[in-house]
Amino acid sequence: MVSKNSEKDETPSETARSFDSSDRLAEKINSINSSEKVAETEHSLSGSELQYPTVTIINSETGEKTVVVKDWTDEEERRLVRKVDFILIPLLFWAFFILQIDRGNISNVYTDINFYNMLELNNTKINIASALFAIGIVSFEIPFNVALQRLSPSVFLSFQILTWSLIATLQCKITNIHSFYATRFLLGAAEAGFIPGGLYYISTWYKKSELGLRHTLYFFGNLTALSVSGLIAAGILRDLPGVGGLYGWQWIFLIEGVIGVGYAIIFFFLLPESTEHPAAFWNRKWLYFDAHERSILRRRVIFDDPSKVVSTRRTNLKDVWSTFRNPVPWFHVLISMSSLQTGTALSSYIPLIIRSMGFSVFEANARSSIPRWCTMALLLILTLTSKYFKPRAASILFAFVWKLSSQIAVRELPDTATPTQRFTALCFLVTVNIVGHVLNSAWLSMNIRSPRERSVALAMLIMAANIGGVCGGQILRDNDKPLYKKGFLALIVVDVFSILILITTFSYYFYKNRKADKLYGKVEPLNTKGDDSPESFDRGVVYVGFGLKNTAEEEADAHRDKFRFVL
Repeated sequence: MVSKNSEKDETPSETARSFDSSDRLAEKINSINSSEKVAETEHSLSGSELQYPTVTIINSETGEKTVVVKDWTDEEERRLVRKVDFILIPLLFWAFFILQIDRGNISNVYTDINFYNMLELNNTKINIASALFAIGIVSFEIPFNVALQRLSPSVFLSFQILTWSLIATLQCKITNIHSFYATRFLLGAAEAGFIPGGLYYISTWYKKSELGLRHTLYFFGNLTALSVSGLIAAGILRDLPGVGGLYGWQWIFLIEGVIGVGYAIIFFFLLPESTEHPAAFWNRKWLYFDAHERSILRRRVIFDDPSKVVSTRRTNLKDVWSTFRNPVPWFHVLISMSSLQTGTALSSYIPLIIRSMGFSVFEANARSSIPRWCTMALLLILTLTSKYFKPRAASILFAFVWKLSSQIAVRELPDTATPTQRFTALCFLVTVNIVGHVLNSAWLSMNIRSPRERSVALAMLIMAANIGGVCGGQILRDNDKPLYKKGFLALIVVDVFSILILITTFSYYFYKNRKADKLYGKVEPLNTKGDDSPESFDRGVVYVGFGLKNTAEEEADAHRDKFRFVL
């Protein structure tokens, strides 16, 4: 049961809102007089006679009090989570797939000699195009993410898919370097906010302990696109040049862009709006869940993370500023900004690098998909093991050390190395490129207490990834071809920096948790399910939202409310 009332009202029963029909529990809540103190309310709802875990949440912004009673079974919750997975994850997976196809197919287009010669491309022009794409994303990342909070997720995200797919399709009309630059910037701007928007949307449906795997499955859409795009492009470049009077590169943009336009319509009609309205924006009649399931949907995520009771539709500049002042997002921003420079430096060049090893255009594009499949296997393994082998930072550290080792191996290969040896070393490097970033995004989401700050923080993280892309895209230069010795040395230095920032972040969290334990007492997790958040019989009273307190007081309240950073 969840009940809400304002402490200023005279009769709590007039404003109580219930997600459950249990008469016995309703009588308990309605018996509370609004003039009683919160401590008395807490006691009346957590007595042994109720036999249910309870949390009382005070919204500092509105003065509303919400009581959440966990009166559902673990088996009911497991069935519900499986159903949510079945509905949400495929829709988000294919949306991310479309996004990566439309943004990443340019690396395959570069292997078409007709496109390369038409624009008289070189590394400098390719790097400028990559930078303009990243600038488009960075410029609109936070504004679009705030807009997502205020508008309907299904409408806003669907509109984004439609917009970037149209731009991606129109790339088949590129005739000069200026139109090429313009479409890359517009494509980046249209895609801004989608990745953090999807991550935030996932966080509204799942508990903290469930986020890691769902973030991974979401990013699998990206990785699957990277895996198959080379194969798709290889087939198009082999079979379709000349058909309809179009070059192979034009068919790549046309086919993959039109598919995105069609998926935008499907996405709009199927994506559920929220846990409060688990159906598409336009659908007010046919819901995905029955009444009992809907009553559990919202309560289970609030019980796990009481801050989710705060409305995100009020997200404003105050939330943005508060997030900027919080040191936590900045640690993760630096981790992603530095760790992804390798990936962005290589992303536009992988098929070209493989082709320079002596392979054909078809084989270069096909081979570029191999390390992506390895990435998915590695990411899934680390995601599953990080839930049980603590700390979570260790999984990210493993990925970073792997990448550093591979980076050194690629650079130090002798000039006499065979194409197969060079390709194998490149595979080891590309396999681990994005893994640390995905694990880092889940780690950040777990350690941001406010849902509105969480949305802004995730936007900052993706902005950082693209800023890293602007920098990383300038590392591989024409005068360093074909082995890029200087470029890989620069990337090795960046990888070392990533490891140092990761260790600093872990140390900061460890210090803050130890300090909170000394001041407010140690928090002992009472469950044995591998979760990171405590699940006690009575969670007591929790204060959420921006109130009249200063930052230090709000932080103190957070620690008293048993909040500890996930290590």
